[in-house]
Amino acid sequence: MTEPITRTIRTLIKNESLVQERRQQILDGAIEVFLRKGYKAARLREIAEACGMSEGAIYRYIGTKDDLLHLICGNRARGVEGLDAVLAAAGNVTAKDALITCVRYHFQVGDRSRDYNLFFNREIRHFSSDDRRVLLDSQVKILDFFKNLLEKGIHSGEFQMRSPLAVAHNILMLGHDWGLRRWFLSQYFTLEEYTDIQIELLLKQIAATPGGYSPKRV
Repeated sequence: MTEPITRTIRTLIKNESLVQERRQQILDGAIEVFLRKGYKAARLREIAEACGMSEGAIYRYIGTKDDLLHLICGNRARGVEGLDAVLAAAGNVTAKDALITCVRYHFQVGDRSRDYNLFFNREIRHFSSDDRRVLLDSQVKILDFFKNLLEKGIHSGEFQMRSPLAVAHNILMLGHDWGLRRWFLSQYFTLEEYTDIQIELLLKQIAATPGGYSPKRV
């Protein structure tokens, strides 16, 4: 896997923390407009209205509408950092407990970022080849993260499975699926219920020895 290519986005503001804050505000408004109108039809004036800024103010933080795609990709590329932090905070726990904690976090992120995931699915054709690679690499990093967790569980004797990679991929996609299909799934489950059920099914499939699972927060 190659390192993602990043480019400098023009800004007229020197305060880096303010730039990050305002860009996130712009991105949140942009996603709402993109989903409603489509990326090609969306105008910066409409994005400015959605995020509560003037069009002139937006140009202080970005140069073009295409810059928003690159910033969105950058946000996604940092997604695995949250998993690393959650795992580190869990401390010296079993592979099973580490997996439960990280799967729960992954599903929560899928819920919070559901609009962004829907946007990626709809508008991927508008991304540059470099930005598409950033998106791909971000997914591979999450896949590798869960694959490594599963392999640790195999080595410790807690898990058994034919392909940790295939199981890791299922975890990755189940987290995204809640975000993409919450409009349907929320008729039957809360996020917590859906997560607990998926964790229970997962552990039954991969447990090296029989054992129950209760939806205890770890």
